[in-house]
Formats: sequence, C-alpha cells, structure tokens
Amino acid sequence: MADLSFPPPTRAAPRAAQYLLPAFRRLPWPHVVWLSLVLFADFQLWYGYMGLYYQETETGWHFLLKALWVDAVDCGLFYLNWSVLQPRLLPPRRLALYALAVVLAIGVFTAARIGISVFYAEGVQQGHWTLTLAQHVKMLSAYHVVLGLLIVLLSCGLRLTVDYLQERDNNRALEQQYLITELSLLKAQVNPHFLFNTLNNIYALTLQRSPQAPEAVLRLAEMMRYLLYENGAATVPLARELTHLRSFLDLQRLRLPNNAAAAVQLHLALPPGAEHAFPIAPLLLLPLVENAFKHGNLAAPAPAVLLELTLDDAGLLQFTVHNFVADKAWELPTSAGGVGLPNLRRRLELLYPQRHALSISTTAHEHRATLTVQLCPTTVIL
Repeated sequence: MADLSFPPPTRAAPRAAQYLLPAFRRLPWPHVVWLSLVLFADFQLWYGYMGLYYQETETGWHFLLKALWVDAVDCGLFYLNWSVLQPRLLPPRRLALYALAVVLAIGVFTAARIGISVFYAEGVQQGHWTLTLAQHVKMLSAYHVVLGLLIVLLSCGLRLTVDYLQERDNNRALEQQYLITELSLLKAQVNPHFLFNTLNNIYALTLQRSPQAPEAVLRLAEMMRYLLYENGAATVPLARELTHLRSFLDLQRLRLPNNAAAAVQLHLALPPGAEHAFPIAPLLLLPLVENAFKHGNLAAPAPAVLLELTLDDAGLLQFTVHNFVADKAWELPTSAGGVGLPNLRRRLELLYPQRHALSISTTAHEHRATLTVQLCPTTVIL
C-alpha cells in the first residue's frame, strides 16, 4: 500500500472547540470584562487607598453611595459609546461626527465626575480645601479627561472584537451552508448518473429478451432502496457501502457470459470488524467502478475488471480499480456528458480535505484508478 503522509485524525479537540467557543461567544463576556474592571477599581479605592484625596475616616455607607454614582457615570460613558455612538456613526464612516460626539461625551463625563468629587467633598480636610476650588477642578479635569478617553477606547476595542467575531461566525456559517448546498447538488448528480447507466444495461437485456432482465430490475430496486435511505446521510458504515458495491457488481455480471464470476473480481483485505468501525461517505467508490464497466473491455481475459480494497488499523483505505480498455473505447474521446469522475473529485475535496489522493493512469490497453482516503473511526476495534 502506498505510504501517504496524511495528518492523523483528530476529532475530539476540533469538536470541543466547535461547541465551546461559540457557546463562550454567546455569553455577555464584554460586559463581564467591563463590570469586573469597575468593581476592581472600587476595590482598589476602598482597600488600597489609591483614590485622590481619599479620606481614611470615610464610612462604608458614604463610600458606597459615592461609588455607585461614580460607577453609574463611568457605565454611562461606556455604554453610550457601545450602544449609540460607535454602531451608528462608525459603520457609515462618519468619523468627524463620531470624534465630535466622543469629545462632547468625555466633556459631560468629566463635568459629572468633578461634580461628584465636589459634592462628596473630596480633598477637604477638617472643613477646609487643601487646594483652592479652581485648582481642584483643574487637576481633576486633566485626570478625568484621560480616564474618559481610556473608557471610550476600551468600549471601542470590546465592541470591535464582538463585531469581528460575529462577522467571522456569520461568514463561516454561510461558507458551511454553501458547501452543504454544493455537496447536495453533487449527490443529486451522482444518483441520476448511476441510474442512467444501469437503465442502459437493463434496456440491453430487454432487447435481447434475456431471462435475466427481471432479476436485473430486482437488483436495481435493491440498490435504489440503498440510495433512498442511505445516500442522504453524511456517512455510512463501510460494510453498507461494500454491500451496495457487491449488488452493483452482481447487476453488471448479468450481462456478461458464463465466466462472469472470473471476469469481475473483488478482493478485500480488512482488519476484523473494520467494516463496521470506519464510516465512509456513501457512493464514494461507485464512480470508479462505473468507469471500469463503461469504458472497459469486458471481453478481455479474466479478470477483465479487478477491484482491490485494503484498509489498515489506522483507517487508511486504498481502493484500486483495474480494467482492460477496448480499442474503440481508447480511440474515442471522453463523453462530454460524463459527470462521475468530476463529481468524485469535488466530493473528495469537500468531504476529505487533505485526507485523500486520487490517481488515474491509462495506457493503450489498461486503465488503473487508485483512491486513498484517511477514514476516521467511530468505534474501537477490539
């Protein structure tokens, strides 16, 4: 078997990230971040004595009331930018108007914070101001203007992060929906393509008034039942796909001579239980087999069509289809209506990105197609 360096299947970690990260983003984490910073600042003022003109004799009730007013003003500036200014002015690119609104908002914020400081007599010791009122206001103005600007920048950063994550999630959802739609269209093309080829075979049997025609119709009904109930799923057990493949080969053998069993051979090499442990996309193997019967020389010495499928314990599947090519089939160009191989390549790109390899080689008398796919297990093989 060819040694292809596929990345090892890692399903648990991506699946955990797939569910945990969107759940985290649905939480109000920007508001938790903001409120945590506000409470941390209050904690620092109360226990760290880091406030301007902090009075150690201030009672807890007095400090709580003042902290509530301060926090309300801070939250007002934060959520004014979060809910009104940034979403309404930045997307339309009204930058000048947004800058003016931010300057006015910081001005109102500064005035409110200074008013609270004066009302609660910060900087007053023993009934007297340590600085004049004008000096007190001037010093607080410089401090609160910078503080207001930092609050606006924090609000902008968190809002831009939330908008970016939301837009990225929306783009991923749209891309995933597009891939699902495209894959559904490809599957819809696969089924009529298979049905068209099979009906051609049954039509040939009816023209020959072959007694095998009723059996061919019965085989076709069994296969259409598989298409109806299994093809809608993303994956099926490998055992189900192999059963479908054997039914297809039996249907094709009906139009061959008595040595049909020798002309069409299927060899399997699977670990015990692997056909139930490794799922595969439905109808992934059929296009290669269809091509062998469509363009192959079924009158060639046995085996005219040789199928070999191997699967190792790690889930590396290799499927090889070998058939002889009729001289006329070699001379004729590929039909423009053929959709089997192009659909197969596209399905592999969508379903097994960077986990597959498809090589096709054709000479004047032989055709060989080899498909290698790294499957992911659903159960543990004992």
